[in-house]
Amino acid sequence: MFNPTPTNSDTKTSPAYEIGNNEPTYNGESNAMPARAPQLLLLLAGLIPLCSTGCATVHESPLEVNLRSAPPCAYDNIYPIFVLSPVDAFDIGGMDRFAEYVKSCGFRNVEISNYYDGGGSEALADRIREIKCCNPNAQVMLTGFSSGCTIVCNALCSLEKDCIGVEGVCYIDSFMFRLTMPDPHPNNVGRVSLVYRKKNPAPTGIPRASVYYINTENHLKTPTDARTVHEVMSHLCGMACQRY
Repeated sequence: MFNPTPTNSDTKTSPAYEIGNNEPTYNGESNAMPARAPQLLLLLAGLIPLCSTGCATVHESPLEVNLRSAPPCAYDNIYPIFVLSPVDAFDIGGMDRFAEYVKSCGFRNVEISNYYDGGGSEALADRIREIKCCNPNAQVMLTGFSSGCTIVCNALCSLEKDCIGVEGVCYIDSFMFRLTMPDPHPNNVGRVSLVYRKKNPAPTGIPRASVYYINTENHLKTPTDARTVHEVMSHLCGMACQRY
């Protein structure tokens, strides 16, 4: 559970856009193309990085065996929440697939926080308040990718004002987070992991934080990297197995 004592330490998608079939026509020809141009350009912008990275494959964690050996009731109070990056609107990074993998390991309370569907940091904070109010034994694990890290941190700032904490956080490879992180970082997290590329230095000064660097140079591959998956599963395994 969340321990407030400080120590030293170095599933939703974006709304679909529907285009009507009643575009005006001139000389019998449809005028749909100009109207659809912005959507087509947006789609093309998403397909370009997709072609260069491929579909992300979630690496399985060796801890999966330990998790599946725990009784079903061990998962009842654990709430893994995956916070998508608003910049990665097409979820090329694979956070949705990551969440599905965790759910397949027995965590039926998995949720996805999508800025375009569920709102930003205050909506996330309100959801955590609701979870903690409905289930006093709830253990919340937040995983944020890229600009989703800033959403996670801002939600923690809001929760700290109400003396509410979470049990675990994993920040994944956010350049902007290093620039926007409040000083000091909210002190209402039991354990923090930062998984970053070697060329993207992780922020410092976060209580109870461990930093892990991975070899990939591709930002969009960091959420499904084997090290990232292992760290998140390590958090969850500790929560599920601590009483069993």
